[in-house]
Amino acid sequence: MSYKNIYILGVGGSGMSSIAKYLKQKGDNVIGYDQRKSYVTNLLNQDGIKVVHTLDEITYKPESLYIYSSAIPIESDRFEDFYDKENVLSRPEYLKNLSENHKIIGITGTHGKTSTTALLSHIFHYNNVNVSYLYGGITTFNGIGGHYGDPDQPLILETDEAFNTFEKIKISDLLVLNVDSDHLDYFKNLDNYKDAFYKVMKNVTDNLVINNDDLNIKSMKELKNPVSYGKDIAADFKVQSPGTFIYENNKYEIKSDIIGDHFKANMLGAIILALLNGIEIKNSLNAIESFAGVKRRIELIGISKGVLIYDDYGHHPTEMEATITALKQQTERKLYVVFQPHRYTRTMEYFNSFKDSLKLADFAIVTDIYPAGESPIPGISSKNFEEDSIKYLKSIRYVPEYLSKKVQNGDIVLTLGAGDITLLGPKILKYLNEY
Repeated sequence: MSYKNIYILGVGGSGMSSIAKYLKQKGDNVIGYDQRKSYVTNLLNQDGIKVVHTLDEITYKPESLYIYSSAIPIESDRFEDFYDKENVLSRPEYLKNLSENHKIIGITGTHGKTSTTALLSHIFHYNNVNVSYLYGGITTFNGIGGHYGDPDQPLILETDEAFNTFEKIKISDLLVLNVDSDHLDYFKNLDNYKDAFYKVMKNVTDNLVINNDDLNIKSMKELKNPVSYGKDIAADFKVQSPGTFIYENNKYEIKSDIIGDHFKANMLGAIILALLNGIEIKNSLNAIESFAGVKRRIELIGISKGVLIYDDYGHHPTEMEATITALKQQTERKLYVVFQPHRYTRTMEYFNSFKDSLKLADFAIVTDIYPAGESPIPGISSKNFEEDSIKYLKSIRYVPEYLSKKVQNGDIVLTLGAGDITLLGPKILKYLNEY
């Protein structure tokens, strides 16, 4: 069924904005709603998508389609009488419907799925295969991660586990990067979280690609002929060292300017999925050399007085450890990390692991928790992180002056977190340039 208008509610979110762009390119009349203007809504405007900032401009009509984010309280808002209608869909419901009419090549995992989905999409397009794609990130070469390609080509989908979004999506090919403890506010415990992945993996119809070095994945039995990669001698694609692997007695090297051994491992997973869909390994390797990465994934913001400023979205201890370790290897001088914890519940759950990750840096600054809509939890505060090598500063606005008195030529500064700390890097650069 075709609809006169498609409304994307919560369009400023990374997953929703990519859907909006995909549908706009498909030829639909798309209108977005989000509470506030942002960098993402500005990009949507540039893509020709109107974004409104009050629900007063949106009324329910049977001839329109409404796709809403989990952040929108649809059942208690102005759609309370209509949320169960067939033209009012949650994001998981929309993706489920989409998968029934397209071949889905999915990328999932606790960490790295956005950048790996963007990379796989780039590999196909670099090799002149006009696939569609949906991922929740922004690249310098294509903006928001949504694209409508040739109708007979697959859809490359970042297959998200949050809120069990991926549960009912029909997936032809799936790459599973890793399974780590996360989203336990929803899944309650690690066993439930692992079981959600397992059920999705069991339902893959064609090709399943797994990281054989991940112990949680490796423990999953009775999977249907998975293709594996890793250091394990039993892996189909044998990793010799970060960026080098052997397949069918041939040795290959991944060349990329993107920092981090974990990215190299994820790149191999993308190479395998591409190979299973007709793209030769050498052609994928050529594409990877030209891949500039996703914004906020170890993104170099700029350099001032010899100090390099990076920004990263990492807000899980495992992600933080990988990013800090990767950047630590890039300097013989000091690495300063500025971390903004994300959500009170997450800070409470992973406090000790967060602290251990921060200790890998030479010095860390922790600012107040970014609530992301949560109410404060008594006793949960960024002040608790403070010790000899970790400094608490209440607001990110205090950071540039504080850092300017410590950093020297050759040092690296990393801003880290999923909140508005992404605005800090340019402010640090400006302060260093002026003082």
